[in-house]
Amino acid sequence: MDMKNNKLSHDGNLYLCKRFNVISLLLTCALPALGRDYFDPGLLSLSGDQHAAMVDLTTFETAGQLPEGEYLFTLYVNQYEQGQYNIQFKKNADGKIQPALTPKQLHDLGVNTSLLPAFTGLPIDKPILDLPTLIPESKVKVDLSLLRLDLSIPQIAMQSHAQGSIDPALWEQGVPALLLNYNLNGSRNWQEGQWENGHSRQDSLFANLRGGINLDAWRLRSDMTYSNSKNTNNIHFGSRQTDTRFTNTYLQRDIQFLRSEILFGENSTGNEVFDTIPFRGIKLNSNDEMLPYSLRGFAPLVSGVASTNARVTLSQNGSVIYQTYVAPGPFSISDLYQTGQAGDLTMTITEADGSVHTQTVAYSSLPIMQRTGGMKYEVTTGRYHGGITDGSQQMNFGLGTLMYGLPNNITLYGGGLVAQEYYSAVIGSGVSLGDVGALSADITLASAQIKGLAERQRGNAYRVRYAKSLLSTGTSIDLAAYRYSTQNYYSFSDANNIGYQLNDDQLPWALERQRNNIQLQVNQDMASWGSLFISASRDNYWGSGRVNNSVSAGYNSSYKGISYGLTYRIDRVQNRGNGGIDWPENRQISMNVQIPFNLFSNAESVRNIYASYQISQNNQGNQQQQAGITGTALEDHLAYSVIQGYGNQGQGTNGTLSSSYQGSQGMVSGGYSYGDSYRSVNMGATGGVVVHPQGVTLSQTLGSAVAIVSTPGASGVAVGNGSSRTNRWGQAVVPYLSDYQKNNISLDPSTLPDDVDVTQSSLNIYPTKGAVILANFATRVGFQALITLIQSNHTPVPFGAIARFDNPEANSVPNTSIVGDAGQVYLSGLPETGSLTAQWGPAIDQQCRARFNLTNSVPSKNNPLHQTQVTCEGATP
Repeated sequence: MDMKNNKLSHDGNLYLCKRFNVISLLLTCALPALGRDYFDPGLLSLSGDQHAAMVDLTTFETAGQLPEGEYLFTLYVNQYEQGQYNIQFKKNADGKIQPALTPKQLHDLGVNTSLLPAFTGLPIDKPILDLPTLIPESKVKVDLSLLRLDLSIPQIAMQSHAQGSIDPALWEQGVPALLLNYNLNGSRNWQEGQWENGHSRQDSLFANLRGGINLDAWRLRSDMTYSNSKNTNNIHFGSRQTDTRFTNTYLQRDIQFLRSEILFGENSTGNEVFDTIPFRGIKLNSNDEMLPYSLRGFAPLVSGVASTNARVTLSQNGSVIYQTYVAPGPFSISDLYQTGQAGDLTMTITEADGSVHTQTVAYSSLPIMQRTGGMKYEVTTGRYHGGITDGSQQMNFGLGTLMYGLPNNITLYGGGLVAQEYYSAVIGSGVSLGDVGALSADITLASAQIKGLAERQRGNAYRVRYAKSLLSTGTSIDLAAYRYSTQNYYSFSDANNIGYQLNDDQLPWALERQRNNIQLQVNQDMASWGSLFISASRDNYWGSGRVNNSVSAGYNSSYKGISYGLTYRIDRVQNRGNGGIDWPENRQISMNVQIPFNLFSNAESVRNIYASYQISQNNQGNQQQQAGITGTALEDHLAYSVIQGYGNQGQGTNGTLSSSYQGSQGMVSGGYSYGDSYRSVNMGATGGVVVHPQGVTLSQTLGSAVAIVSTPGASGVAVGNGSSRTNRWGQAVVPYLSDYQKNNISLDPSTLPDDVDVTQSSLNIYPTKGAVILANFATRVGFQALITLIQSNHTPVPFGAIARFDNPEANSVPNTSIVGDAGQVYLSGLPETGSLTAQWGPAIDQQCRARFNLTNSVPSKNNPLHQTQVTCEGATP
């Protein structure tokens, strides 16, 4: 376009040179052809009506420009999305439309306005209309087609924050609310030959409720379980058992300036340093969820030297995980995201002159490890409560633990526990050894006065843990752990539980004191050939000849969508009781295969249907075979399975039919199974309920923080990935949010009702732990209409005019649109009757007002638009 216009201008000058006198020729040829592109508004009228020339189109003459006003844009800073904002656009001194961002807004977006000299003395709320004059090398780019605003700010002008950092000022405590998670299920079983060849029936009902109350920053939570079982038969009198329990009742809140949380009530201590201890009391502990993901867990401190302004890129397994620009000289990177327990990093330094330097950073880690300067702690005081026995000593105790990251990829950790008749201390260290792996070791010293023993028992426990990933061979040792306890070592749980009756639901040896424990888990990835795994454990105990061994190994792979696997497991218990050796042993091998139906047909109806087969056999000769069909339907909300099985050695045939439906407001399930000697039916329901200031909303099972989405007047709107939809009152629950992080709540505009429009389809929220956040979306409820505006002189309102619905309601959502060809304008959220104002210039005769009535404009079945033509008369002064 520019080249063509320049050519026309040049040709025009030559023409003038030939026609004018010498003086005119000299003046004309000496001056360059200056000007800008100009669009004649008269061309908008095909009939040549010059009335169209009255429309002011100067705003649209420059690419990327838009009229002054407030618009909803998605804002990016240095290619990182910051969310959606209503941004004012105004003319600067050069007459260009620019985003009017204030110094405060720029500071909130990460610009270091407090240290930039150009911002000294500027009011924090005064709009800036020419950013490059204040921040050299900065750029502002507006993409109207995507409604995207990009700010490019030099790194030197940005605040020094870890990647992914969230300003604590954005954290929201949410609204007052009542929360409830429920899990209800019941079953009825009929059995034959169980009671001296008689018939029997078992009925059971179970309910698990987790309730809570939110008030400002405080979170009250409690669990309740209820079980009721009844056995009846045709020979003996039936029996009934009922049990109701309340557990884990506590009051909790965060302490943001400490990046910690405090808890009062029933809970359990952490298990990184000491074994988990159930208690009633007070706990203060650090909360890693308040940190950005780039500062959680362990990642190495990466250092290097740049010769110029260089780009540093870190990659793992061929994927780029970090990139930044550094100034000449030494640099260090401490805000890497945790990339797993092990894996070598590749660092590439690309200098400004194009030269490239590459080096490998080898590291491995364990869950207990912290990055350099990272700290994790816990302080708890209370009374031992709960455990695996019917009653316990319930000692009062105080506990403190600390984990701290030192330089050179070393973590130091330790803690102490003091009680009435017990004390212990732990000290240990973990280290990343690079290519060798990650290793940690610790020692626990304990002294206990045990009930029934005259002397105080003193002993030690030693623990070693190791992890390593060999990327070149695909081998991963997830965890190899060894623990040894001396004969007189008693854990705090041992000291409280010894001498009390073991609960019925515990293993018979649960009270025995462990002597040795060895665990190993290895995975081998073989790329397209599948993967192998092996896991093993071995336990033995003091004062007993019992040795528990467990080994499992397996292979899994797939071929053209067909998945298959083979698993072998051995469970063996050695018991030297009664002077003999008893080796109860269970060996079992199983094979499974799953075949998708879409291998045989491209029909949509078989897309999510699979045929499966499984066979297993143990060392007693018992064999089980099962074949079935599983699948999903109704947009994956309905899951079902039909399985038929057969067992030898008198087990006979058996079968199962089950299904479940997962909706926005919970899940229901049911099933039926049968065998040669039994029949069984079961039903269940799970979900959540939130009582909040705007009403009561049913939900899927609730996580920690949740959002209440409100779209007034719009039901059935899909939220996020569509797993939640608004109910008849326009409300839905997003049940899972990330605590203290940015969560984007979005609507699917294609699911909006025909009579509803939204001014923005996504919001960013930052919930604290356990918060209930209201995500209110402004909706325009009303008719969609295509209105033709005709002036009193029978000519259409000019193309490019701005039409505005005159809404009498205060604080209403602005409803404007641009008039198209032939005076047509599309607007949504209109009532049956009302008025519009159209304006195409600053003069009084460049605006008009029209009244519309959509009562008699009936839309077609396939087109929800109301269409009408109205007269737009001159506006009254």
